Amino acid sequence: MSEPTQPETLDRVLDAALSRAGDEPVQFDVAAGRSALAAALKSRAEVAEPIAVGAEHRPRRRVRWLAAAAAVAVLTGGGLAASTVDLTGVGSNSVSAAEELIKAADLASRVVDRPLAPGQFRYVRSRYEGITVELGSKKATYSEIVQEQWIPADRRDEWLFRNQNVSTKWLEGHEGDGRADSGSAFKDGQEFRGKCGNYSYYAEGQPDRCTNGTFYNPTPEFVAALPKDPAALLAKLKEAGQAGDSGALLQAGEALNSGQYPAEVRATIFRALALLPGLVVTDKKANLDGKEGVALGMKYFDDFTEIIIDPENGDYIGRRATVAEDQPDDKGGLEKGTVRSSSAVTTKIVDAQGAR
Repeated sequence: MSEPTQPETLDRVLDAALSRAGDEPVQFDVAAGRSALAAALKSRAEVAEPIAVGAEHRPRRRVRWLAAAAAVAVLTGGGLAASTVDLTGVGSNSVSAAEELIKAADLASRVVDRPLAPGQFRYVRSRYEGITVELGSKKATYSEIVQEQWIPADRRDEWLFRNQNVSTKWLEGHEGDGRADSGSAFKDGQEFRGKCGNYSYYAEGQPDRCTNGTFYNPTPEFVAALPKDPAALLAKLKEAGQAGDSGALLQAGEALNSGQYPAEVRATIFRALALLPGLVVTDKKANLDGKEGVALGMKYFDDFTEIIIDPENGDYIGRRATVAEDQPDDKGGLEKGTVRSSSAVTTKIVDAQGAR
C-alpha cells in the first residue's frame, strides 16, 4: 500500500487518538494535549500562525501521534541533534526487513514464558526520550522520562505506576529563552495506584481496562482472541491503526511497547509485519537504553516510524521515529536522520509491588 497522505489520514488518526487517550499512562500535559488537538485541526492551513492567548501570542507546539498517549503536544523518545541515523540506503531492502522479522519470530517462538505466580508482578520499565519543536521556529527541547508499572498476576488487583522526570534541556543549536520546560503531566517521583490500571488521572468515562481489551491494553481475553494467522493479524492491526500499512506498524509498536504479550504472540506480530511490502531496514545498529538491535521502519509523514528488535534472541527492544527528510526552519529545522523520538521497554517478573 502506498504511503498515506496527510489530508487522507490526519482526521482518522485524530479520531483514533481521542478514542484511546485515557487508556495508558500519559507522559505529558493533558491540557496541552487538548490545545494541541485543536491546533492540529488547523495546522494544514495555518502551520506558521500563532495562537492568541489573551493579549499574547505564543507559537503552537508540533503535534505527533507516536506515543500511546497520542493526544499530547510533547514527543516521547528520540535523541539530541548529534544522534543521527544514516538513511542513505533506505528504500532498497524490504526483503532484508522481512528476513529480520522472520528470524526474530523464529527465535521468539522458542521462548518459554515464565508464568506469573499469585503474588508476583510483571514489572515494565519504559524509558522515553524526545525532541519537542515549536511550530514556526527552530526552538526545540530534549526530554528524558522513565516510567514504571507493576502489573499483578491477577490484573483485577491493584497496579502501581511511577513517574521519573529525568531531565529536560534545550536542544543544542535550537535554544530558546529561559528554562526549558518538559510539559510533563506528572511530578518527579509521582505515583498512582488502581485496580486493572484504572488510575485516578484518567478522564471520567474512560472504558474499564479490566474489560476493554485493545492492542495497547491486552487483557487475557483480547490476547486469546487474536488471530494466529499472520495475514489475519496484519488485517486486524491495519483496522486498529486506521492508516494503512504505516498505521499497522504504529499499532504493533504500541502493542509491543506494553511489555505484556507472551513470546508466541510477539512472534506472530513479527510475522505479520514481515508481510508489509514497504517496511525497510533503517539502522542495523540502533541503540536504545544500552541495548542494540535492528531498526525496521516505514515512512509516516515526515518521519520513519520504526520498531527495534534484537537479532540475537528475537526480543523487542523499543521503537523510535527518525526524521526522513531535512525539515524547514518553521518545523524545527531538524536534519534528515535525526532521532526525533524513542522509547525502550524492559520487562521482568518480580516478587513484590515496587521491586525492580
